[in-house]
Amino acid sequence: MIGHTYYHNFVTHLLEAAYQREVYKIIAKGGSVQASTLSKIKKEILEKFWGEDVEIIDGAELTWMRQPHYYMGLYSYTYSAGLTIATEVSKRILEEGNKAIEEWRAVLTAGATKTPVELAKMSGVDITTDKPLLDTIEYIGSIIDEIVKITEEIEE
Repeated sequence: MIGHTYYHNFVTHLLEAAYQREVYKIIAKGGSVQASTLSKIKKEILEKFWGEDVEIIDGAELTWMRQPHYYMGLYSYTYSAGLTIATEVSKRILEEGNKAIEEWRAVLTAGATKTPVELAKMSGVDITTDKPLLDTIEYIGSIIDEIVKITEEIEE
């Protein structure tokens, strides 16, 4: 779950979304981009995101070109937002039970009659703020901490 779902679909797509945001800012101001600009932006995003915890090797800045479908609409945002909403809703269901389940069913019933922001709010998640994202990151961190603890206990 952590390695396949959250790492790829949450972390990777969050990085792609941050990268795209910077590219869109240039375009919105009437600027243009070429491969060297895209690579520079990608490297800056990777360095900012990982900090000193991960060595960014030469060539990592070229990963912007590996998935052309990332740049069709807001593809990357949908993965991070979807996992954020799903994580927050699942936590609500575990904590609140039937109330959260019924609200989630109402979201599913509403389908495409509302915007994604409205649907998320119906499920109790306000994606217009960074709180759900930060809460999801904290939740994933707590799962990783639990995995580390259990692994240490098993190895003892």
